[in-house]
Amino acid sequence: MAQHRSVPCPAQAVAVQTGAIFAGLASGAVNAHMAGIAAMDARREERASQVLAHQLQDAVAAAHDWADYAKRLIRENETLKAENDRLRQVAAQRRGVIERMRAAA
Repeated sequence: MAQHRSVPCPAQAVAVQTGAIFAGLASGAVNAHMAGIAAMDARREERASQVLAHQLQDAVAAAHDWADYAKRLIRENETLKAENDRLRQVAAQRRGVIERMRAAA
């Protein structure tokens, strides 16, 4: 027949305490790992947001540059149209002078 002890086994108490300590450590390690993953994801998201903001800023600057260029071309086109009209008037005047000289000759 098996002998029954009236005192609890000390090895069992140590094993239970050690198991509880390791369970707490494992839980802390998992929590730290999950917090690290969350921080990494937040940093990655922040970096992507910064990249998008920079790209937007570059696109806005490029749009302003193109708008300035288009305005400059419009001004130049208006100047060339005015010059063209002036040259047409001069050519018509000279043509008139030449035709009057021919008619007089």
